[in-house]
Amino acid sequence: MMTFGRNIFFIAFGIIISLVDTGALRTDVTVSGISSGAAMAVQLHMAYSKEISGCGILAGPPYECAGNLTGVTKCMKGPIEDISADDILLKLKSYELTENIDRLSNVQNDSIYVFAGTQDSVTLTSIVKLNEEIYSVLGANVKTNYELPATHGFPTDNFGESCDVLNTKDFINNCNFNMAYDVLNHLHGGQLIAPISNSTTPLIGQMIVFRQENFQNPPPSLATGDISSSAVLKWISATISLYNPTTWSWPTSGLFNLTLSITTVPFEAQLPDTYSFSSGLDDYGFAYFPSACTKGQKCPIHVALHGCRQGKRFIGDTFITKTGYLEVAELNNLIVFFPQISPTTTSPMNPMGCWDWWGANAPNYAIKIAPQMSKIKQMIQTVRMINRAIVAAVSR
Repeated sequence: MMTFGRNIFFIAFGIIISLVDTGALRTDVTVSGISSGAAMAVQLHMAYSKEISGCGILAGPPYECAGNLTGVTKCMKGPIEDISADDILLKLKSYELTENIDRLSNVQNDSIYVFAGTQDSVTLTSIVKLNEEIYSVLGANVKTNYELPATHGFPTDNFGESCDVLNTKDFINNCNFNMAYDVLNHLHGGQLIAPISNSTTPLIGQMIVFRQENFQNPPPSLATGDISSSAVLKWISATISLYNPTTWSWPTSGLFNLTLSITTVPFEAQLPDTYSFSSGLDDYGFAYFPSACTKGQKCPIHVALHGCRQGKRFIGDTFITKTGYLEVAELNNLIVFFPQISPTTTSPMNPMGCWDWWGANAPNYAIKIAPQMSKIKQMIQTVRMINRAIVAAVSR
């Protein structure tokens, strides 16, 4: 039964919707994530909904569910009675009024994908479903997937442990289902080309590995589209390498006509840091530029967020190369950005390398100024600037 509080919210939200200029432009950026990455995806979408137009939520809790470390277990195991969608909606409205997040009216008609496996023993399906409830109130276009007999992991159609086996090695499961495609297809209006099952999609674009700290501070001339300026070339040399390890099946020829160093040794599991970055971000992140996007096509951006124990320090490049994002990206000209979190063994403790959805790095972890979120947003902008600079260079 709908509460009085939600009736008030519906009325107020409806008034706001009616006042919005529906012709307002939105940049084509979407996000998705698994587990803690799903929680971060929701936080990013709610905070930056002016720019982010879709969100895939795989086995993750609703917005700012935990609040602090003591709330983490509640938001995974319940009891569900202790979590209120009404309270979360009121919190979102409060953050909107104080401009700590973008206007909630932006979320109307955004595409949202919510997944919970029937065999998930880590996060209760009833908790994941709260995302559907909240986004439906906000007028989003929600697609749900609650029937797959999957455990807590990222479903694929060709890699990982059996679908119902909790795979603590990399949390990727072969469910004979291409989750990356299903999510991205919904977020992009149902018009994407699907990879053919049991076949290989040539990955003829360019994978780059970059220093995440530098990626947050590109030279001003990159924003103007001048990719050949001395400042940009110096920054590129210090920041970006082509990721072309010996285990990579596809040769890489370069990003546009830039001269880049090449990383030939694959990233593999590493020990956690004995120190903490202020934001918890790892030294390096990844991005895949499909072939068309390296040759002058303006391309949308998707941010793919790993879960706990899925970053490169735990499983190397497995999440990046085996979840299916790259194949969908190449076939549909989508740039995919894979930011990375580092596990830490000192305060703030994050030994499993999770995204901050409980206030580990800052009490304001779910709003615009949150350290991890604001840095991801800066890096999204850098990816966009690189693509636009390539477009400008080709058109000259």
